[in-house]
Amino acid sequence: MKNSNVTTFKTKKERMKAMITGKDVDFLPSQLDYVPHRLECVMKELGMTFQEYDDFSCNHIFHMFPLTEACYYSSGSDADEAFVKMAEQKGCIPHSDDPTNVFDNFGVPWFKNKVGVHYSDSPIKSKDLDSIEWPSPNVPGIFDHLKDAMDDAKDEYYVLGLQHLTIQERSYLLIGYEEFMYNMAADPGFIDELMDRIVDFHIGLAKRYVELGVDGVRTGDDFGTQLGLQVSPKTWRRFFKPRLAKMWQVYKDAGVTVFHHSCGNIEAIIPDLIEIGLEVLHPIQPLAMDINEIGRLYSDKLVFHGGIDTQQLLPFGTPQEVKDATRNCIDVLGANGRYIIAPSQEIMLDVPTANIMAMIEAIKEYR
Repeated sequence: MKNSNVTTFKTKKERMKAMITGKDVDFLPSQLDYVPHRLECVMKELGMTFQEYDDFSCNHIFHMFPLTEACYYSSGSDADEAFVKMAEQKGCIPHSDDPTNVFDNFGVPWFKNKVGVHYSDSPIKSKDLDSIEWPSPNVPGIFDHLKDAMDDAKDEYYVLGLQHLTIQERSYLLIGYEEFMYNMAADPGFIDELMDRIVDFHIGLAKRYVELGVDGVRTGDDFGTQLGLQVSPKTWRRFFKPRLAKMWQVYKDAGVTVFHHSCGNIEAIIPDLIEIGLEVLHPIQPLAMDINEIGRLYSDKLVFHGGIDTQQLLPFGTPQEVKDATRNCIDVLGANGRYIIAPSQEIMLDVPTANIMAMIEAIKEYR
């Protein structure tokens, strides 16, 4: 929390690291992330470059993602099409002449869509896992597209690797959601083999992130629905917990901070996540989990990242309601001084600029 008696930090990286480790900070860090087209629009409205807007909006994090993950550059914009071409040239993703989709390194097609990300099909149509070519995490050049930018930013910003679509989501992307859910009960051995192959890839990718020198990594799987887990806690502990622990151990051994992203209500497994090494929980959706209860139970055990509602508040609320909710999140989730002020998801196209500005104003007024 804001504390006039502590040293003012010279860089955003220093402030983030101090906050994560429980030290007093001059003010809490913040991070506003967008779907690409909304960010382009708001920068144009305000007449700012990306760096000018990043500074104006008080962002503290520089994100890294591997070229193997085509979903990160599937908007169809000119910039993303340049990423597609680079990724194909480097052998990070397969070449495709399909004008409507870009294929990731597992062969999953992603619909080119400026609103968000959406996969088009699942490449494995049977229980023959060798029907696709399994990717290697050791392809050279998977970070080349951002390496120069990272070198410029790493002294000032907290460098966070993105390792989303880890176990659950990658599993159903490959075989289809219904097949995945059905076979956890009907053929658990098949799901074990599928997941183990996926985890082997992600352990290799984790080692690449460690070599790159990131400060933290955010793994991601949407385990929750709006009301609760997609599977029972028992099933989650059977399939996911030991595999996440194995992946996270790579980061724990290297001193890299473990973030995890999961949409929805995952209250039933938060103690499990803490047990296996979670340090920062993202995105804390207030319409799925009660932020007051989450703050009361876990603010001494976790750093929270998110909490400002993107489902109803930001798109449909008034600027004053946005300011009030932002302040409330700071008070509740930041009560123990371990909070990254942020929306509960990327800011989408339906969020008016007045509400974005209200959120930024509330963050600056708090300081």
